Amino acid sequence: MNLEASTQLPTDFGSFLVKVYRNKQGQEVTAICSGALVGRSNVPVRVHSACFTAETLGSLKCDCKQQLDFALSYIAKHQGVVLYLPQEGRGIGLSNKIRAYALQEKGYDTIQANRMLNLPVDSRTYEDARDILLDLKVNSICLLTNNPTKLQNLEDLGVQVTGRIPVPSDPNSFSAAYLDTKQQQMGHLIKVDNGKNTKNSPVASKKNTAQISRRPFVHVNFAIDSEASTLNASGTNTTLSCDADWRRVHELREKYAAVAVGANTWQLDSPRLTARADVLGRKPIRQPARVIFSGHQECQFKLDLSERQSFLIGHTEHALAATQTFIRCQNHDLAHPLSRLKELDVDSMLVEGGLTLIDSFIRQNMVDLLTIYVRTCCITTATNAAIKAIPDLNADAIEARKYGQGMLLSVAFTESVRHELSYGMVS
Repeated sequence: MNLEASTQLPTDFGSFLVKVYRNKQGQEVTAICSGALVGRSNVPVRVHSACFTAETLGSLKCDCKQQLDFALSYIAKHQGVVLYLPQEGRGIGLSNKIRAYALQEKGYDTIQANRMLNLPVDSRTYEDARDILLDLKVNSICLLTNNPTKLQNLEDLGVQVTGRIPVPSDPNSFSAAYLDTKQQQMGHLIKVDNGKNTKNSPVASKKNTAQISRRPFVHVNFAIDSEASTLNASGTNTTLSCDADWRRVHELREKYAAVAVGANTWQLDSPRLTARADVLGRKPIRQPARVIFSGHQECQFKLDLSERQSFLIGHTEHALAATQTFIRCQNHDLAHPLSRLKELDVDSMLVEGGLTLIDSFIRQNMVDLLTIYVRTCCITTATNAAIKAIPDLNADAIEARKYGQGMLLSVAFTESVRHELSYGMVS
């Protein structure tokens, strides 16, 4: 791989350093760079295959131009690289791609069309990407992709992939079938439903944005294993976090005004819901208030902790100490109790479980930030486990980072949070 030329290039997305390399086949490969890269880790990188039909002609049959535009915009803001590879049509070339399109017009999907032409479904290779990253002296990357095969191929070549940044895919009437095939048959981490994304992005609607001012900032955080379970073989809750993640949880607890759990978690685990000095290695900055969503169940607070502000949200009021407040909730609607908590000066809350309570928060659009620690080092396995645990999640909204002995997944549901994700903590 030889560097042929380089220059600064102003674009609609920002100014980039463009480097053109020539590979062993004599093809030109382009690296579009933003910011200082030498010696950096976790660099955002998009490995993008050329698509003449979309990027030059404006074809609506695929999402390639959307992905390229998103990647250029992203690296302009966050510093990174877009590697532009001459691999038209997933490696089959432009003329074969047009032949495949002609078959798709007759009702065949993209995989069937390639096979009818005796062509591979995907013949792309990524040695050029590896070699350019070595030349750029990048230590490790966070890959902008929805394609788990690309993740695996780069790792197999020795590229240190430490995370995944999802790339939004918004289908139209021409591309919906293609995106559905990518999801159903090629395993791409996107969500398509009858030609429409069930949620085009994790950003809140205007209605939810208005609700934020009337409720606490809500960060949902929990841990699962690679099978999306929080239980061990005996059916009881088990500790899934590693030391690094356990410290992160306690840093979160001291950061938020309150920590909330559901009745089952409270009764089965008897959690302290405190920021612990032995985990932090120092004295906690502050201790959060406790919030228990009890529903119909009876949940009692221990008297030895009665000086700590606590809130019980449910159907039936119990005898409470002076520092304990009951908030009546006759149904599962979260709007009223969250509004009442905000009135009582709880301006931020960390929700830790269980999955039934967490699912209620997500379904009712009451979440600003979601983080999930998954005890697996495989990005794709972690993402699939998260979707299994919370079916309403969109795969193309889940950001993944290797963290400790597993993966930390993040989903921002409100615009103010989207560009402030840093290992699940908002500054």
